[in-house]
Amino acid sequence: MSIDVLFELQHEVRRLFIAGSGLAAGDMRLQKTVPQLEKLGESSPVFTRLAKSVSQVLTGDSGSSAVALLELGNLLQSVLYTQGTTETKDELRPLDGTDMSLKDPVPFRKLQPLLQALTQKGQGRLEQLQQACEERLFRDFRVLPAAVQALDDSYAEVPEYLHRVVLPDYGLEALDVLRSRFRPEGGKGDARRLDLIHRLLRESSMELLLHASAEGSMEVRTTAIELLGHYLSQESYLLDMADDKKKEIRRAAYTALSRLASGPAIDRLRKALNSKDREIAIEPIQQCDAHELVEFVIQDAEKLLDKIVSKTGGEQIVQQLLASLRSLEGKRVPKVTGLLIKLLSTDGFIVPETEAAQEAAAELLLEQRSPEADLFAVSLHEPYKRKFIAYSFKAALRICPADEIYEKYAPDLKQKKQPYAKPLLRAIHETVPTLAEQLLREPEEDEYPDNWDPRWVRLFAEIDEEELVCGLIREPDRDIESYLVKKCMEKPNFGHYRTINLLLALFRIGYRDAPELMMNVLESGGKRQLYYLDRTQHELLSMLPGAYADRLRTFAETLTYDSVKKQVLDVADSLALKPAETDVPEHDKKGTGIWGWIKNKMR
Repeated sequence: MSIDVLFELQHEVRRLFIAGSGLAAGDMRLQKTVPQLEKLGESSPVFTRLAKSVSQVLTGDSGSSAVALLELGNLLQSVLYTQGTTETKDELRPLDGTDMSLKDPVPFRKLQPLLQALTQKGQGRLEQLQQACEERLFRDFRVLPAAVQALDDSYAEVPEYLHRVVLPDYGLEALDVLRSRFRPEGGKGDARRLDLIHRLLRESSMELLLHASAEGSMEVRTTAIELLGHYLSQESYLLDMADDKKKEIRRAAYTALSRLASGPAIDRLRKALNSKDREIAIEPIQQCDAHELVEFVIQDAEKLLDKIVSKTGGEQIVQQLLASLRSLEGKRVPKVTGLLIKLLSTDGFIVPETEAAQEAAAELLLEQRSPEADLFAVSLHEPYKRKFIAYSFKAALRICPADEIYEKYAPDLKQKKQPYAKPLLRAIHETVPTLAEQLLREPEEDEYPDNWDPRWVRLFAEIDEEELVCGLIREPDRDIESYLVKKCMEKPNFGHYRTINLLLALFRIGYRDAPELMMNVLESGGKRQLYYLDRTQHELLSMLPGAYADRLRTFAETLTYDSVKKQVLDVADSLALKPAETDVPEHDKKGTGIWGWIKNKMR
């Protein structure tokens, strides 16, 4: 009771230290402590003295209040010091330290936003962590406990980033904190801690892994079992876990066995693929690098094909074949290509019952990315009533000349009523990146080469596929310019990606009136059309000639949102500084001038 009164008085004294002693006279909150202190003074004189000191503060004038408040503070601090204790009921043990060195001491003021991002909720925390990592703020030992604790964060991207990027960088310096915070009965955060501990200790963590695999929560158990897959000595244990009653444990055991890739492990995975566990065995088999397992799967698939062709198997056989094909994803070897060619050239396989397996085989064929696979895929253009025309087209983009591709597939696209026209058009959309994608990624990132005959653009305009026209237009073309301008003016809206695409395409081909068109779109859209500017919109505004700076400033003043207004005004200021010769860049007939200039603007 007495210590509570002292802490309450300490709080009020600190408040008055901050507010100023001039406000202490007659303070109601401080006055409430006097009766309590006087009552306690009946048993201890020191409380009576404190009560008198408080009264002096309450009744003092402006000249003496500061001295009275300071004396009260000193007296109170002395009393509280005598009430403290340094003893503990807990068992004493040596303090575990760390050898972390601080090459660049960081003031706490700079660390505080990072610590808040690690310990509190809110938006933008991942970006804060990434910025802090670049500035090496995590190398401060004061951050380490919070970073380890944040592995429990409910926003998945934060603990995943810490687990993948930040904490591994600490090395052994993080081991003591990871150990102290690890709880076998915990959740995903503890599973991540266990993984990090294993990375540091490797085989020395075996005892911990075995204990966690047997006694931990489901998240911790499955992680421990998967980590045991690094050690051949645990083969028999993992084989036993593969027969566990719980599906999650069996899945983890299959993943561990795929890492072992021993003879018994391969046999167990093959058995799982041909059992009720085939769905959870697919991914572990994909991850396994053993060539023997690939050969086993191919042999099984050929046997299943024979049963389908001879009609001796039912739906179960078809599903089994589909699982086998899915398990071969990522396996780019000639034998897999041979299996796929055999499947897709067997008439008995191309039946309605195997529709899903046919699609899986065709997708896998494209994934092989080998000359043999692509040549066969191209040959699937006409067979089976053009059923595989989309896959044939994608393969043709890789290996066939541009004019040959157009002459081969363009007539099919014109037959809109035919069932194969729709999948062909969908395949084209999948292989033509949008203008924004073309600007933001490098050419080597494209899965399919830029292998398009110029005649495609006019065909796409004819069938009104404006997104494809925007994506493929390279050279000036009066008819295409008219098409793009007309489409742009149908529903002009600078806040919509469709209008942005059309304007970018016009700038790309050097359309001389593109700046005026863009300003008309802005000015006719109303003050509420822009809520924010993304990167593409910002750079598109930056393409305006310098002569449009004042007009853009005038437009900015009509905007509702201050943040967007500031962005637009900043662009206008940069336009005013443009040299005259760069106002309207000339189109490079090689197809790189305006586009190269745009890409340069966006860096």
